[in-house]
Amino acid sequence: MSWTTKPLVAGDVEIVKRVLAHVDGGTTDEGTPWREPVENYVNPNRFAQELDLLRSMPSVFVPSAIIPNKGDRVERAAFGVPLFAVRGHDQRARVFRNACRHRGFALVEDAGCSHALVCRYHGWTYRLDGALSHVPHADGFPDLDMSTRGLIEVESYEADGLIVIGALDSGGTSFANSDLDDALDWLTDATPWRDKFLPAERLISVESSRLAINWKVLIEQFLEGYHIRWTHKETLPHLYDNLTVVEAFGPNARVTFPYRSIEQLRDHPETTWQGNVPATFVYQLFPNVILGAFPQLGQVVVVDPIDVDHSQVTFYTMARTDADQRLSLDAEPEPDPEEIARYITRVVAEDNEMSAGVQRGFRAGANKFVEFGRHESAIGHFHATLSDRLARFIATQA
Repeated sequence: MSWTTKPLVAGDVEIVKRVLAHVDGGTTDEGTPWREPVENYVNPNRFAQELDLLRSMPSVFVPSAIIPNKGDRVERAAFGVPLFAVRGHDQRARVFRNACRHRGFALVEDAGCSHALVCRYHGWTYRLDGALSHVPHADGFPDLDMSTRGLIEVESYEADGLIVIGALDSGGTSFANSDLDDALDWLTDATPWRDKFLPAERLISVESSRLAINWKVLIEQFLEGYHIRWTHKETLPHLYDNLTVVEAFGPNARVTFPYRSIEQLRDHPETTWQGNVPATFVYQLFPNVILGAFPQLGQVVVVDPIDVDHSQVTFYTMARTDADQRLSLDAEPEPDPEEIARYITRVVAEDNEMSAGVQRGFRAGANKFVEFGRHESAIGHFHATLSDRLARFIATQA
């Protein structure tokens, strides 16, 4: 990737100026409208192609905050592939395929911490670096070479609070190495989100649920403010109706949802705006991860496709550790992060209800395509990126 000196996303002062201009003009950021065929949400063959694509690309696995200490481990099925991450005695985070090399039993079944990884089926034991260290009654396996039977590691990188994995399916036809390197660069260079997300380092909760919703519909619900007045009229009165700032950087996007209190900044010098924007910053990291940066906490939302009609959604919620250092312009006490997390759960439940209704509506046969307007351009950017990458991926298989 060839970087320029121009920032990938706007700084806080520019964001505030753009929002206040929208407030004064009754406008919002606009881009190119998009029409996505309904067939692309309901066709099992299309879903299978998408899943093959996602397995051939790098993606965010988990936030670093979930395994902060030596021996900490956590599992997750990424695009249907069972994996786990563990922090070694050398403090390095590694990701492995979640299967014992004896009979394939899932080695890690839940989050925890230990000095070694022991399969509870037959007791095969692995060091935190994945090496096989003990086999009970080893004389029963005369041809076993323990040095070659360690856990199968997945290429991974840890940068700025995120653990990113490489392609899970490197066999067969895939992207060129240059394309994969470019995709990885966009996930491991945290310049656009570092100052907003990285201070959220203390894990509060992990919540996961299976939803009867296509994975793309779930991504869409995070990327526009057009629905706020109607879907969240009771829960989000402090947000504007259909007023967002939308920025694309590579395959990713950032959508800024300003709070009405941002207008109070007119009474403060611009030098005090940096780090004090009353807003939620939502980053969509292609293909399937959402970062939510709130004033009090941060969230990593992972959307795992299961089948054409179902997805597994996991929320990793972290409290900010810099609350005492952040300047308060209104002298109001910071709300409790855990209380804010519960509040966000209510908001997301409202979003999920609408997305489930969209999923049901696909089967009504009323629409040939989904209409996304100019004020929903972040969704159009997501679909355009997916369509482009899927077309190139399919072309390599021809």
